Amino acid sequence: MNSIFKTSLIAAMFATSALAIAGNSHAGEPTSEPAPTPADTPAFAVEMKRGEVLQIIASELREGGGPAARTYGQTAFPIASSFGFQRLGQLNVRQNVISDFDPEVFSFFSWPDQASADAFAAHPDWPAIKATRPDAWSELKVYSLELQDDLSIQFDATKHYTVVVAWLNNENASDYDRYLTGIEPAVTRAGGRFVYKMRGPSMESHASPPAAPSQLTFVEWDSTDGFAEVQQSEEYLAFRQYFGSAVEKVEFYWLQTPQSTGQ
Repeated sequence: MNSIFKTSLIAAMFATSALAIAGNSHAGEPTSEPAPTPADTPAFAVEMKRGEVLQIIASELREGGGPAARTYGQTAFPIASSFGFQRLGQLNVRQNVISDFDPEVFSFFSWPDQASADAFAAHPDWPAIKATRPDAWSELKVYSLELQDDLSIQFDATKHYTVVVAWLNNENASDYDRYLTGIEPAVTRAGGRFVYKMRGPSMESHASPPAAPSQLTFVEWDSTDGFAEVQQSEEYLAFRQYFGSAVEKVEFYWLQTPQSTGQ
């Protein structure tokens, strides 16, 4: 990465404190379920077993793409669900801090195993359905990972969330873990906690370079001021260099549950 761009990226990265639902303007992957409301779903959980496949789908609806998204969901979801595909919940994008991609949501889905996901992909109707994605979404990124361990995440409606999607360089990739481990005490003091690190997912997309990110890192915060506190910490000042040496490209978003009311 160009050193001037990398310096600017790091400055921007830390200068802030601050298949979804068919028929929802934040549509991602298919589901026939209605959009969640505060009365229906105060938060959501991801409870999965080793060997299941987690999909996290970030979607940017095309202007006027709502009807195509609804049709996509109505045709794809019944087939996918017959292979055990389930929608778990979504986090809405509250602020795009760093990214050329501008998704509205990060949606969470599961498959019983990789064989089920592969069987769906081999369904004779799927290629034609998948080909309609560009009619609905300017971009839709599907991050998939077969779990090597059980996974339990509780998303709280009173909390705030960040996700960093990072593409690492091969030579210094280990510096990224060094950075995250180094700043973790400061994150904890500031009311934050690492809730999930999705390492080495595959990625599908129709409008982006094909290289998959190295990691998606989700952090839960008590407030949107927590990240600014981390910036001022001794740990951050000591370890930020390792972020710079590890990262080739990054996307950074603030997220919240659809009915989050925390301050």
